[in-house]
Order: sequence, then structure tokens, then C-alpha cells
Amino acid sequence: MEILLAESFGFCMGVKRAVDLAYRALEQAGGLPVVTLGPLIHNKQETDRLAADGIGCADPESLPAAGTVVIRAHGVGPQTFAELRARGLRVLDATCPYVHYSQRRAVELQAAGYTVVIAGVREHPEIRGILGHLNGAAYVAQTPEEARALPACDRIGVIAQTTIAEPKYQAIIAALRERTRELKICETICDATAENQTAVRRLAAEVELLYVVVGRHSDNSNKLAETARECCPRALLIETEEEIRPEDLRGVTRVGVSAGASAPDWMIQRVVTRLRALDHADNAGNATVAAAPSPAAARAPSVIE
Repeated sequence: MEILLAESFGFCMGVKRAVDLAYRALEQAGGLPVVTLGPLIHNKQETDRLAADGIGCADPESLPAAGTVVIRAHGVGPQTFAELRARGLRVLDATCPYVHYSQRRAVELQAAGYTVVIAGVREHPEIRGILGHLNGAAYVAQTPEEARALPACDRIGVIAQTTIAEPKYQAIIAALRERTRELKICETICDATAENQTAVRRLAAEVELLYVVVGRHSDNSNKLAETARECCPRALLIETEEEIRPEDLRGVTRVGVSAGASAPDWMIQRVVTRLRALDHADNAGNATVAAAPSPAAARAPSVIE
């Protein structure tokens, strides 16, 4: 059985930066608590690891009386920063630079007199943070149908949630053209998201079964799985290697592995190791194995035989 890895997958720059900053905060904490405001990433296994190392997770009602609060990559509104500092807490901003860019573009559009529409999921923390920068004065459209249902406006400025799939964003843009005289489009989709979507689509066309690693509560991961299913109906979202069932692999000669932006290298490697072990069991250990390359590097699909 061949095990193929996507060209691009795993930790994006924003998530890796947030995790690195959280550990840096821990080194400088001087014994005071370090917590993230909400889960740093949508990955229970990684947040459990962070907690075991001393980086907790808190909501606004359970913040410590002193210490450091890390703002996760999704970002927050300016009011949240003010409230945290007013409580005497040290605030470390780990907002993804792509999200910062989206926030700035949204504010610029509003200041220029455009009605702002955000293409994305209203309940997503990234969207809530952007709305905070606009005092809530913006529309959110998750689908083209929602975009068409918006009131007609003279001038609309549209930005995208950084993890939205490009085809969906283009469909929402097309719908918004029907609702305005002037449409200003901002390209705010994260490069890593676009690369992962393209890579998983290419990989899905080459395999019989494809695993997308990372949490079911991750919007990014669910979109990646949806994209994979366009070419490979047997694209399965898993959180850990223990969810790989031997019966699913019967008769499969080529299996693919991709992962959402919240998947650390160690989780991806566990999935590869599990697939390798199952293949060895079926083939009496005759398979030869190549090391899985780093997900951070651009690459052609890697084959583990």
C-alpha cells in the first residue's frame, strides 16, 4: 500500500507563531499563570499538550487575577484588549498577521463609506474579532444565498474569512454584485489555506482513501475535508490515529494523508506510523518506508511504500 502525503498541509504560519509565542510567554512568566483566551487552536490533543506544559486555557469569566493572557491567532476586537489590560493582565497578541490584515482592510472599507460584508461563518472567532473592530456594523454571509438576501447597498466592500475556500468566496462575490452598484473586493484568504485546498484536491484525485487529520470542531479542517470529497468520496476526517479502522483499508492500494492548519507534526506522524503498521501487518513486514517530509516545506506528493 502506498501512503501519499499532500504537497502542503499541517501547521500554518499563524498557528505555529501563536504556539511559539505562548511558549515564549511561559519562559518569561516568572511563575505567574499563562493562559490563552479560548483554545489556542482547534485541536484538543495539542491544547492538552499545552496545558500539560503549563499553558492554560481560559474564558473571560475564568481569567487569573494576574499573569499573561495570549490572544489566539483568530484575533479579538479592541474592546477585549482594553478590558484585559484594565484588569492588570499582561496581554500577548498572537493574532495571525493575515487576520490583522483582514481587520485593517475592514476598518479601511468602513472609513471609506463602504457597507462591509464578511464572507464567512458568523460564529467563528475570527469573524467576531473583525466585527469588534467595526462596532458590529457589518454583514456576514456564509453562502451565496445569504449574500443575495442582504439589503441592496450603493457601495459594498467585501473581505473573506482567511480560511474560506476560494470557490465559495467567488460565489459570494458573484451574488453580491447583484446587490450593489459598486463592489470593492479584498483578497484576504490566507496563502496556506489556498495552498492546502489546492494540494488536497490534487491528492484526492490520486488515491482511493484519504485521511484529513485534526479536530472536527475546526472550520479549516472541515472545509479541507469537503474539498477532498469533491475528488475522493472516501475522504475521512479523523482526530487521532486511533480512529483509523483496518477494515477501511481493505483492498486500498493508495491512501492519502492531509491535515488542517491546526495539526502539529507529531500528530501527522502518528497517523503515518499507524498506516505503516497496518500495512506491515497485512504484508508480513515486506514494505519499505521513506521518512515523511516536513509539512512546512513545499513539495510534490510524497510516497511512503
